Formats: sequence, structure tokens, C-alpha cells
Amino acid sequence: MQEHRFMAGNRIMVEISDVAFGGKGVGRSEGMVVFVPWTVDGDVVEVEIDRVHRNYAEAELVKIITPSPFRVDPSCPYYGVCGGCHYRHITGGHELEIKEKQVRDAFERIGRIFSPPVRTIISSPRLSGYRQKADFHVRDGGPNGRAVGFMRTDGTTLVEIDRCDLLDESINAELAAVRANPACRDGMPERMAVWSNLPCGATEDITRRVGDLVMEVPARGFFQANAFLVETLAKQVAGACPESSEGALLDCCCGSGLFSLFAARKDRPVIGIDIDEEALRCARENLARLGVENVTLHRGTLEAVLGRLDPGPVAAAVVDPPRAGITKRAADRLASLEPATVVYVSCNPSTQARDVRRLIDLGYELVEVQPLDMFPRTKHVETVAVLARAGVRSEDGGTTEPRDGTGDEDQSGGIVS
Repeated sequence: MQEHRFMAGNRIMVEISDVAFGGKGVGRSEGMVVFVPWTVDGDVVEVEIDRVHRNYAEAELVKIITPSPFRVDPSCPYYGVCGGCHYRHITGGHELEIKEKQVRDAFERIGRIFSPPVRTIISSPRLSGYRQKADFHVRDGGPNGRAVGFMRTDGTTLVEIDRCDLLDESINAELAAVRANPACRDGMPERMAVWSNLPCGATEDITRRVGDLVMEVPARGFFQANAFLVETLAKQVAGACPESSEGALLDCCCGSGLFSLFAARKDRPVIGIDIDEEALRCARENLARLGVENVTLHRGTLEAVLGRLDPGPVAAAVVDPPRAGITKRAADRLASLEPATVVYVSCNPSTQARDVRRLIDLGYELVEVQPLDMFPRTKHVETVAVLARAGVRSEDGGTTEPRDGTGDEDQSGGIVS
């Protein structure tokens, strides 16, 4: 009977009991786990089986039979088609609970850490209009020539949009101007970044204010998207770096130097590593404006630079890698430098938990994990994990013990002036 019911095209009724990392609701039918997009725990739904695997099935939502008390009107014409917002149908408060639980589950399941020290998630002051940068896709074949928008949920085709509720209104205004000008659309690349309060196609450095600090960022460079939570994130990272410890601040994947700007002291050497030469140029200029002069910046992959680095004592290492995390070799080389504190920032708790497990196995203790809802209404969450080297004397005079838990080569000769 089970084999017959779980065939592609069959329809069944499922009660959703959880939401998995990635945004799909989780239900069970006759012992089989069923993943259903656009659902939330408490929903009773009719679904159509799409794909059947050995231990689980994937299904598409047909209709909601009984809505969850956590369900709300998504209020977006592109909901269910655009691949951006997976949680628009969920109340804001429950979205926070879901994300905090997902972070905890990742550290328990992937990090193999019993009762991980996950703190209460920090919410965003704004659920809409918070994004200060958008990456638009451009494709031929729209009704007005070239289409501008975001990728659909299938990840391969484009949905043309008029506006997005998550974007700063200045970006929506620029999008409207581009859509109204065929000549402008025709000259656009297939992927284009648009910043708030700047014209489409800006190529000069972008000025961003974070709290009392003003910094420059390359127009094509990375910067935190949530304008209303980036200062909180930077202060979380800086606050985790020991104030009294001697040694350098090692900023891995430093970008334009956001975390160094908040964590640096004028008497503490700063060592930055990044693959992006333009970002490193901005980092040097940003730190110089703050009066931090003892700065050494290295261009190259993290594992390549760490492999030849001899920084002396390291008070703290800040690691903010892409979603894929860091390689095992990079983790080994980082631990060999024996930073007293490691502050690991990530928008992917799965790879972060994997890398934290590696650092624990190399002699570190996980002190805390702080989630931040940098991306409201989406499936993404930012996390700051703080680790201390076992045996390092803490501020209260004690020592830490390990927690028992059940690229390319350098391309520039090393230092960027």
C-alpha cells in the first residue's frame, strides 16, 4: 500500500509538523517523511507527490485544508513563484522561532554538539524595505524585450518583477526607471547589482554608513544586505573579540574591513585576508581613516595565505566565509596559529556547524552561537559562533576545556599595498 501511495502524481493529505532548513514544511504519512514547500507547522494540506526517495518524498502543495495558526496572507504577487521569500506566509514571531530552532538543530545534528549554547535570535527592526542592495537577473525574451527580475523557485528561469517589498524604495524606483527605458535594459549585463540611493550601473566605490563609521565598498563587492541590522552584527563580532588580550586581530575573508573597523584597536596589528583585490584596497583605506596604521593585507585563498602566515600571537580570528564555509585544510591551518578566540560569522548554519566541529576537534570550545535575522521573510539566517582555545585563561581567571560534543594559490605576491 505504501509503495502505491508514494508514487509521483498521487495525492495525499499531510499534517505539517516542522519546517526544515531551506524552508520546506515537514510532514509524515505512513512513516514516510514528506517535504512540502510554502507550508508551516500546523497546516493540514493536500499535496501531490513529485519525487520519491528511499526515506522521504518531495511533494507540491495542492491546497490548504486547515490553515496553521502561524499562517498569514503573504501579500506579494510573486509569492510561490519568485525564489526569494520562503517565509512570507508565516507570522514574523514564528519565523524567528523556526530559524532559531534550525540553527540549534544544525549544531546538534551536523556539529554533533549536545545542547549547543544557542542564544535567543536577534530580530530585524524592519521586515520590509531593509535590503540596501539587490542582485537582479536580466534575460532576453520579456514582453518588453529584455526582462529584469529574480530567479524563479526552479533556479533556472526568470520572474519579471515591478517591485520587491524587501528592497529599499530607492532600489524599487531605480528598477522602475530601468523597466521604462528599453535602451537601458538592452545595455545591462545578465546579472546586475543595484545599491540603495545610487543609479543602476554605478561603478565607483559605494559609501555606506554603519553606526558612526563611514566606509567605502567596491560597487561589485560584498556587503551585508540588512541596513538596519549590520551595526548590531558588527558589534556582536567586535564584542566577542577579547579587549585585553595581546596579539593581532586576524580578519579572514575580510572584504572591505567591516569587522576590523569595529574590532580594531590602534595598538593592535590587523591582518586581513581576502581574494578580492578591490575589497582589500577599500579595507586599507577604511582602516587608515579610523587611524589604524599597523595593517597587513594578503590577497589569496584562505588556506593558501594561512599556510604561509607567521603572525606571532593572535588575540582573535574573525572568519566570515562564503556559504560553502572553509576547507578542512584552512581550519587546520587556522587552529595551528592558536588564536585565543575564533569568531565565525556565517549565513549558512549547516556548513558553519561542520566547521565549528572541526575546530572543536582541534582544541577549541564552543562558547556561544548568536543567530540574527538578517534576512526576514527568507529562508536565510546569520549566525555568529564564538570559540575559545582550550586552556586559555579567561577574563575571570578560569580556563576553558573542550566541550564534549555527541582554492586557488595567492595571485599577488602576498601583500596588497
